[in-house]
Amino acid sequence: MLPDALETLRGLDGLDPSEAQERLRELRERHPGVRFRLLWQREDYDDSLHYDLLIKRPGEGTVSLSWSPDRALPWPLRGVQRAGEMLLLRIDGVGVKVVDAVAWLDFLWDEARLVDRIVAAALVQAELEEAPVELSDHEIQEAVDAFRRARGLLTAERTREWMDRRSLTVVDLQELVAGEVAAARVRERVTAGRVEPYFEEHREEFGTARVARLTFPGSEAARRAAAEIDAGAGFFALAERTRGARLVVEDVPAAEIGTARPGDVVSPAPDVLLKVISVAGAELDADTRRRVERRVFDRWIDERRRAAKIEWFWGTTARTGTR
Repeated sequence: MLPDALETLRGLDGLDPSEAQERLRELRERHPGVRFRLLWQREDYDDSLHYDLLIKRPGEGTVSLSWSPDRALPWPLRGVQRAGEMLLLRIDGVGVKVVDAVAWLDFLWDEARLVDRIVAAALVQAELEEAPVELSDHEIQEAVDAFRRARGLLTAERTREWMDRRSLTVVDLQELVAGEVAAARVRERVTAGRVEPYFEEHREEFGTARVARLTFPGSEAARRAAAEIDAGAGFFALAERTRGARLVVEDVPAAEIGTARPGDVVSPAPDVLLKVISVAGAELDADTRRRVERRVFDRWIDERRRAAKIEWFWGTTARTGTR
């Protein structure tokens, strides 16, 4: 297998990545029990491409295979960085550094940290490079059409305006959507056969409860209301006479009410009281299946992240090392 892999790697000299991936597909077909991952780097110095090949066999670790032709850029010059590579954009002469842009976005989207999403996307990309997903032109076109419909891009003019604002070409859009579809296929591949066992093991975590949620203007008002309920006041009667309180009836995950039973009143937050109306056991319906798939996939991402060596090329170790 190694001589074949080396010969394939030598044959990539002068090819662009798409042609190189096609050669790699042929190598995979000849060695179906081995996982191959192709890495490449384009040098700004001379616009040359250098390829490396990672070879994995179950239980045997990873082999890193490299080859450099005589005329290639010398090794010490590979990866040379220019100062401008630290900039994301420049507006009227004012530069915005990558480290600052990511920090700002992290602050704005604190509920789903951007750096975590970047790492997850990179792990999925690594999986795709080792085990690619093949998409037909028809599948890509269907995905592009669905992508446009979801964003209200129902005419060619609106689509062009949307692409121009983001400096995207038609090829860029197709690659973007194809990447999303491929990532979804990875998710399907990762969760296949794992949903049912996980659900049975964690069934109690996927039940639902119908509750009356009473939200107060502040925590002090909620504490007074809780004391009145403990003294015998009716929950709904109290909701009607409490100024500024907002009452809604909704279904929530059973985990939100803990061990509470119908008729109990619990406080999941300082300014909120919940009255449990009913509790339903979990069923593996479409909605629950999506929740289980998400959890199984998140667990897979966590496992891959713990096993991966992650290097940040912006910011400081203190800011990125704990991510």
